[in-house]
Amino acid sequence: MQLLSTGSQYVLTALILIGRRPEGETISATELASMLNSPTAYLSQMLAKLQEPGIIGSKRGANGGVFISKSLSQIRLIDIIIALEGDSFFRRCFLGIDGCGHIEPCPFHDQWTAQRMEIRQWLTGTTLYDLCNDVNDSWISERLHFSRPEVS
Repeated sequence: MQLLSTGSQYVLTALILIGRRPEGETISATELASMLNSPTAYLSQMLAKLQEPGIIGSKRGANGGVFISKSLSQIRLIDIIIALEGDSFFRRCFLGIDGCGHIEPCPFHDQWTAQRMEIRQWLTGTTLYDLCNDVNDSWISERLHFSRPEVS
């Protein structure tokens, strides 16, 4: 089961790549997209969602690109996920049943509610700094071989 969209997976990997660069250094979305084997416009659109909450900034011009706009330790994973996916993940039924809830729960309702809360706590307590430091170079190398999703 895939919990995050492909776009969010691209962006999280891109943020790790940006976060491992010297503070304030920019990288173009085109370069990131090339590294991730992602369509540039798609990645740019996803990265743009992180500007309003102040997670990344951008600079125009010859040496322009995107950069992390605050300390990595101030950026919680939950802030990234909500900016990219919205908070519907924390309300959505495991089976995708509209109307699933305490009054008419699906067979997975209670278990999934507990699991979602654990995931939310983990995302709240984990920062981009943690992620950048916990990920090893071989994982990054593997992620740089994304296969491009089918676009219809």
